[in-house]
Amino acid sequence: MATHVLWQADVADFDAWLKVFREDIAMRQAAGIHDLHVWRDPDQKDHAVAMFEVDDIQKARAFFDSEELAMHHERGGVAHIQVKLLDPV
Repeated sequence: MATHVLWQADVADFDAWLKVFREDIAMRQAAGIHDLHVWRDPDQKDHAVAMFEVDDIQKARAFFDSEELAMHHERGGVAHIQVKLLDPV
């Protein structure tokens, strides 16, 4: 069974963040990270949540900790990031 990642963050502007997120799909795919779902919190309009499936947990950790991703987060107005890796039981 696959490992999943639950990613959450506050974003300065959800629509601007979503544009950057969609532009970055190739970067995620190169790291073996596959987009499953993206949600907008209906009570906090600028809170983004995404679910991913990952091929390699170590590669995924390296991606989420990378400086390159940090620069993309800055470009997308991302703050207060929470990344949760989830193994199936």
